[in-house]
Amino acid sequence: MKPPTDLNLLARQWGASAVPFSLANPEDWLETPAMHAATDALTQTATLRSVMLLTGPNGVGKSALAGRWLRALDSRLFAPLCLTHATLSGCGILASLATKLGKPVSFRRERNLQFIEDAFAQLEHRIPVVLVDEAQNLSASSLEEIRLLLGLNLPQHPSFALILLGDEFLLSTLQLRSQRALYSRLGCHRNLAPWTPEQCAQYLTTALTAVGLSAASLEPAASELLVNASGGIPRSLSLLARSAWILAATGQAQRITPDHVNGALQSVPCVPGLARPPQEVLPA
Repeated sequence: MKPPTDLNLLARQWGASAVPFSLANPEDWLETPAMHAATDALTQTATLRSVMLLTGPNGVGKSALAGRWLRALDSRLFAPLCLTHATLSGCGILASLATKLGKPVSFRRERNLQFIEDAFAQLEHRIPVVLVDEAQNLSASSLEEIRLLLGLNLPQHPSFALILLGDEFLLSTLQLRSQRALYSRLGCHRNLAPWTPEQCAQYLTTALTAVGLSAASLEPAASELLVNASGGIPRSLSLLARSAWILAATGQAQRITPDHVNGALQSVPCVPGLARPPQEVLPA
C-alpha cells in the first residue's frame, strides 16, 4: 500500500515553513477594507452593548473574522459567548446560552431567562458578547427566543451585546413582518462581499510569502485561473490554491501551473466561478 503523503515534508522540500494556502495562521488572511470596517463595527457593538448583523455569502470569511475578533477581545472587559446552529440544544437558544454560562437549564423560557440574567449580573464589569453563527438556519422559535433575550437589554441599562452572523438571505428573513421586532433592534449591519480579482491575486501572493515562498512559485496564468474559478470567495480560493499546490508538490514541480489548477478543479467540488454541468446519477 502506498504510504500517505507527508504534506509538511513536501512544504520543506519547497522551502516553505508550512503548507501554503492553509488559512491556519492570521498572516495567511488578507485584511481588506471591508474586513477592517466590520471589525470596527464589531468592537463598537460590543462596547455599546448593541446588536449587529454581519452577512455575506458562504465562504466569504464571516466566521473566521468574528472568531479572530472574539479571541482578541480583552478578557478583563468582555465575556465572549459563541453559539452556532450545530451546538444548539433541543431546548433552543436560551437553554444553550444558560449552559454556556454554567447555569441549570429549564424547559420554561422564563426560567432560562432568569438564569441568564443572574449569570450576566455575576460577570460584574465584564460585558457579555453573545455571537450567534449560522443564524440563517435558526427556526422561527429560536429567533423568537433571541427577541425575548433582548428584553434583558433595557434602553437605560443594556446587559449584553448580540452579534448575528448569516448569509445574505438572513437580512431578508429579519425584514419579514413576523420578525420586525427583532429587526428593529439592529444597531448596525455590515456585509462582506466576495473579493475583487485584485484582492484575490493579492491574497495568493500574501499566502505564499507568509510561508517563505516567492510569488514566482505561482505562474501568472495559474493565478488568473484560480481567481476566476473562485468567484472571489476566499474559502474556495484557498481550497483550490492548496489543492493545486499539492498536485505540484507531489509531482515534484517547483511552480504551480495551469495544469495543476485544472487538476484542482476536478477535485474540489465547490467552484463558484465555474458553472458545472449537473452530475449524472448512475443506476444502482
